[in-house]
Amino acid sequence: MTMTDATETAHAGGNGPAALLRGLLVGGAFGAGAAAIVVGGTIGKVAVWGSGITALALLVLTTAAFSARRRVRRPVVERVKAVAMIESRRATSGEYADVPVAFDLTVAPDDRPAFRAHVHRSVNLVDLPDFPVRGIVVVEYPPDRPWDVTIVSEPDAEWASRAARASLDSAPESTRVRDPEKAGPWCAIAVLGMLAGAAVVVLVFRGDLFTDDPAKPSSSATSPGAFGGSGRSGATSTTVSRSVTTADVSTSILIGGQLRATSDALLKAGVSTAVSVSVTDRRMTARGTKPDEWAPGQLPVVLTDLPYERMPELVREARTNLGVTGAGAGSWRIDIARDAKTRAVVIRVTVTGGNGTADVQADGTGRITATHSL
Repeated sequence: MTMTDATETAHAGGNGPAALLRGLLVGGAFGAGAAAIVVGGTIGKVAVWGSGITALALLVLTTAAFSARRRVRRPVVERVKAVAMIESRRATSGEYADVPVAFDLTVAPDDRPAFRAHVHRSVNLVDLPDFPVRGIVVVEYPPDRPWDVTIVSEPDAEWASRAARASLDSAPESTRVRDPEKAGPWCAIAVLGMLAGAAVVVLVFRGDLFTDDPAKPSSSATSPGAFGGSGRSGATSTTVSRSVTTADVSTSILIGGQLRATSDALLKAGVSTAVSVSVTDRRMTARGTKPDEWAPGQLPVVLTDLPYERMPELVREARTNLGVTGAGAGSWRIDIARDAKTRAVVIRVTVTGGNGTADVQADGTGRITATHSL
């Protein structure tokens, strides 16, 4: 078998109709699994999230099994040696003494025309001058896979002598050989399959992703702890009325991101702005949530703009740094509204303890602007 015959046979196996269909299916499965993980975590459905994890795990195991089977069934072919000329070299990283170097070689076998090939090899910085451009090296490769070229580190005396005497001309770019399984239509088909698989999952769950259905009971809202959160947050229930909307939680609202999750529950209930917002240990209350309830020129507080992650720190500041201690140290309250004069958002934390009361005032970013204790 000549090099041309081997290359054509590999291309037929790597980019034939069966291989392209396999690439489409593998890409589709990967895209669908990855999308299921993201979609399941976004909409809070454990079954969807788990199916994505399962699909990706099965895909990895199946691919590994097929790869192992292919390696076992592939006949053992003795690698042949040849001399090669370094057309160019490029270090792809320089963080360690041994750096990966990409070589472009002209390989000149004894029994077939010269061809171009890429080779990647780790080279110690001290040894890099031993591989000059236009220098001659000894390489080896399987005859049926000419793209699988490696540089021989320590050739025997015969090949070292041949390399020292060799004088080669550059092979044209048209003779370059590549692994057909890592290039060509297969890659494009696999990417297309990934996009198609992800699109199918998104379309199936588009209602949960993009539709704010008012018929859905808001009491089912849960914190993000189920997917990537701390796992300590409790369920949130909301109650909507004309002017006051409350969200109650089963754990302390300051723990594990529960404060933002409670705000999200209000948003799902249709509350995005309010004249004032108050927070206690198990409840968030929004008042004046309708535009017709606002006074002329009054600006509401936008719930999504509030610095919820800073608020537990503000409570701790009032509790500890201001010296509020005793049996009642856990009594606290956060009130949020816009200043009547400046119209800037003001966050006021009030803590009551056995030895008095402390206030911490912050701006809309959570930066402390004033403190007071009695």
